[in-house]
Amino acid sequence: MARYRGSRVKVIRRLGLLPGFTSKSSNKPQNNNKQLSQYGFHLQEKQKLRYNYGISEHELIKYVKSARRKRGNSGDKLLQLLEMRLDTLLYRTGFVPTVASARQLISHGHINVNGKKVDIPGFNCSISDKIVINKEILKSLNDKNNSFSTLNCSHLVLNELNNDLTITVTNLPDIQVLGYSINILLVLEYYSGK
Repeated sequence: MARYRGSRVKVIRRLGLLPGFTSKSSNKPQNNNKQLSQYGFHLQEKQKLRYNYGISEHELIKYVKSARRKRGNSGDKLLQLLEMRLDTLLYRTGFVPTVASARQLISHGHINVNGKKVDIPGFNCSISDKIVINKEILKSLNDKNNSFSTLNCSHLVLNELNNDLTITVTNLPDIQVLGYSINILLVLEYYSGK
């Protein structure tokens, strides 16, 4: 799947701050002079979601269809599915600054889930999964970036064992606590015909 490799600051200027997308900030003010149509608002919210989680259009469509099949609020189910991805879980722990850097860490084979090496960033974790990160990798990450902040991740428990850091998924993430600036209902309306 193709990933966005263009200028991240341009996207931030257009869509606003997306913490999972980049840790950079724009010096120029956001241009709010344009009047967006209803379709434009829907598209903008969908793009925020895509860029924040680093997923393609095709992947997002699959997640929306899967969320609609589940019982309960489709918007909450969609966000829970996206939050239970391995790359997002690593980002939520605060050891990597963005979802893209979590994807790189996973694709290079530095992560084990339940004792097996996983190199797929979109791997869907479930409750009671144990994610293990080698402590040497964490040390090199902390040497490069000292500005990590632990994000709100009440559904994750961190433990240090031997030379490894273990992250245990205890329950599903609480969507209200995550504090999104994305209107998920507009995203679902965007995909209502698909």
